[in-house]
Amino acid sequence: MIAIIFIGIILGNLLLESIARLYGLQIHSEDDLFEYLKNARYTPMIKIALGINHFIIFVCCPLLFLYIFYREDIRSFLAMKHFNPLYILLFPLALFTLYPLMGFIAYYVAKLDLPDFLIQMDQKALANIGHLMIMNNSTDLILNILLIGILPGIGEELLFRGVIQKEILKKWNRPHLAIWSTAIIFSAFHFQVIGFIPKMMIGLVLGYAFFYSGSLILPMVIHALNNILATVSFYFSGDNFNTESMPTENIPLSAVIFSTILFGWLMYFIISLSNQTPVRDE
Repeated sequence: MIAIIFIGIILGNLLLESIARLYGLQIHSEDDLFEYLKNARYTPMIKIALGINHFIIFVCCPLLFLYIFYREDIRSFLAMKHFNPLYILLFPLALFTLYPLMGFIAYYVAKLDLPDFLIQMDQKALANIGHLMIMNNSTDLILNILLIGILPGIGEELLFRGVIQKEILKKWNRPHLAIWSTAIIFSAFHFQVIGFIPKMMIGLVLGYAFFYSGSLILPMVIHALNNILATVSFYFSGDNFNTESMPTENIPLSAVIFSTILFGWLMYFIISLSNQTPVRDE
């Protein structure tokens, strides 16, 4: 899988450079790419190219992996099954109740005396997000819904939950180990220090959504909805994304405790709903 993704990254980058050259752009690094996003003339082209790049890495590569190793049983491996419709309400609510705890943790991690290279990595990640989040019109909004919402919802879940989590589960036959390991890998992929634990917590919710529902469709929908709501909310807020922003306000401990208890109750209800017998991957 790593080798296939590496090849996919090379092909995706070559495609990005080829598209850029058609427009007379010179892209020597990731910084150059995101710098062009500031120019409204090139924004749609760059975002479409990034979307194609994402599709190659996160959709084509996992599907190629499945074709090589599971070609006789791809449909079953993907687990595109029906699931209890209540889960489509319960898991997003559970994810929502975790946000105060995520913010609380991020606030205190930001207070740590981190090495300069980690701080720079965080700032670069924020800057890239900031460039992507620039939306001057409804066309930009639609492109961002596709690029930030739908594509990651399908592609990242296909790779992380659909392949990596299932492969770890197949190897060790320990569901919780597979879910937590995949969540850590998922978070590390985003190259954020302050956001590492929050991203991991999101990965845990998505992993358990897959585990308890037995359907890859559910984490795909949750992931996409989460990103789409954030994108749409940002668009209509009219705010400018601050690329140097860090958590600046602490969240009251009482709110964190209450929301975390609510999260625990929701997960208990979800487990009860599954009759204490989670759907396990074959």
